[in-house]
Amino acid sequence: MRRLLILLTVVVAQAIPAVAESREKDLDRWLDNELIPYVQQQLQKHPRFRNETVMFVVLRDNAPASASNALALSIRDRLLDAAVATHGVAVGWQQGRSGNSPESQPQDCRHDDVHYYIGVELTQKLDSSYAVDVRALDLEDRNWVTGFGKHWQGRLSTTQRQAMRQARIDETFLGGRDVPFTLAQTDLLAAHLAHKLSCTMQKRVADEYVVATDVNEPTASGLQGTVELISNNLANRQALTLSSDATRSNAILSGKAHQIDGVLFQYWLTVTPQSETDDVTALSASAYIVLPDAERNVESFAEVQPEPQPATVSQVSSHAVETARPVSIPNAGKDALITPLRISAPKSSTECSGGDLGIREASYLAGARNCSLLQTDATSDSVVFFLEHQAGHGLVRLGGNECRARTTARIARRGEMLSFPIAKTTTAKYNWSETYEWLPDPDLDTYYAVVVTDARVARRLANHMDALPLRCTDAIRPGLEGDELRDWLGDFAMMTAKSSRHVDWRAIRVKDVL
Repeated sequence: MRRLLILLTVVVAQAIPAVAESREKDLDRWLDNELIPYVQQQLQKHPRFRNETVMFVVLRDNAPASASNALALSIRDRLLDAAVATHGVAVGWQQGRSGNSPESQPQDCRHDDVHYYIGVELTQKLDSSYAVDVRALDLEDRNWVTGFGKHWQGRLSTTQRQAMRQARIDETFLGGRDVPFTLAQTDLLAAHLAHKLSCTMQKRVADEYVVATDVNEPTASGLQGTVELISNNLANRQALTLSSDATRSNAILSGKAHQIDGVLFQYWLTVTPQSETDDVTALSASAYIVLPDAERNVESFAEVQPEPQPATVSQVSSHAVETARPVSIPNAGKDALITPLRISAPKSSTECSGGDLGIREASYLAGARNCSLLQTDATSDSVVFFLEHQAGHGLVRLGGNECRARTTARIARRGEMLSFPIAKTTTAKYNWSETYEWLPDPDLDTYYAVVVTDARVARRLANHMDALPLRCTDAIRPGLEGDELRDWLGDFAMMTAKSSRHVDWRAIRVKDVL
């Protein structure tokens, strides 16, 4: 009898983790066993989808969302991958090109005319469960497709909930105002514009374009060589003939960036007749891109830096140049939602984090100060987030004395002073200076205050900041660094550019943080 009891105990103990694991995979199992086979079958057999091109999107409030979260996009991507691998299903060019390669072929143009969106909407219910709804939207009629749809509701695993809190940009919409390209994506920008322009040219069957590239066109900083890159993408297409001899050409290919708002630009690629006698039509294609405000960065950098010493080429590696290059984040005091940051000593130890009230008061009476204060004055009602880039230790979000798992925000009222405790440092003004840069690897500790005047934008930014490690004590906390940090800053730049009228930020570089 004893042997039997022991055996049963072992069996039950082994079964518990298996049950927990199966529950965590409920959503995954539904995706693999029900949703994906259903969507594949519908796309092949439903009469509404026959000979039509579809795209897969994440929905928010019944509309396609250019910004979403990692979990919703992963569900969308699994559906997309299955559709691309399904015979007879036509997926829009932007999603269907193999491996997201910048290469494309002329026949891809037939997949530009998307008629249906297959949308995935992920929501949280009042009972803390989560729901996934998959529907199809007819873009021409602006109606949902009847007879098509799937629904799931249940609990998410810890990993899935974390993914849901990670803000992500849907690169399906790259090039639009909501999701502009960055300077790290000029190859994708070139492929995008080459595709749009060549498809437009294919419709002009009566025109024979022999195009020369305008290499003398003034180019915005960081976009040098973009027209040549686009012409290389066009070289394998049949819509035009490229010529290096301007005397043989009947049109000129040129590109120019026009400033829209802050660091948001619209880049126009144009093909214009060489002369009034050339019988071809002018054509154009455009996309949005975020460009650094180089002039402001250089001026502000000079104000806080010592005179640079001459250096030989051998002393500066290309890796060092890439590491030092700032990431352009709009809009550094442009809207002046808060005054420049400053550092002050606390008037009372209760303003510092850590310990209960009695301990803090005892420290204060003994003359101890265990923090400094980051201060600013609000010029508008807003929500403020505080970040710190620890020199050599990465970017973190600051939690004050609350140490909450989610990103901490402070409410700022117009005309009021805002104080935030930071690690102790000397408060002399020569010890800190304002900066307008987000460097991936700064040589001094840098504090940032991100100011938002719209509640919805503040929630999106808070979700994005959740990906940063939390620092809420005096101890240095390993932060986000390297490629992960650059990816985070790239997404942050696009989110900020998209909502620039609601966002401002300030920053200071600080010496001698204790």
